[in-house]
Amino acid sequence: MSLTIPGVASPTWARVDAGLYVVSRAGEYLGSVDRSHNGAYLAFDGRATPVGRYDTLSEAKRAVLSVPDPEAARRDRQAQRVYQRVAAVSGVVAGGLALTAGTVVPFL
Repeated sequence: MSLTIPGVASPTWARVDAGLYVVSRAGEYLGSVDRSHNGAYLAFDGRATPVGRYDTLSEAKRAVLSVPDPEAARRDRQAQRVYQRVAAVSGVVAGGLALTAGTVVPFL
């Protein structure tokens, strides 16, 4: 099963040697799968960090593609911090307006 998102290139697997497969998306290297001498498939992410050892090629490929992109994770954390700051400032402003309204109401 393959998930296709409009506007996002699909990952492309290529066999570059006997038992060695690499995957890329829009020219960006995402990882590889290498078959060991004992027949297991070793999966690696885009930074050559081992992902795991698998019995089948399809399991290893799936594992490589399931590794989150570290750059995307960093952007998500940064966006989360911005949203938290905006929420905190909004809360302070809303509290200030509530206090001001409570002070002004007796004079209306």
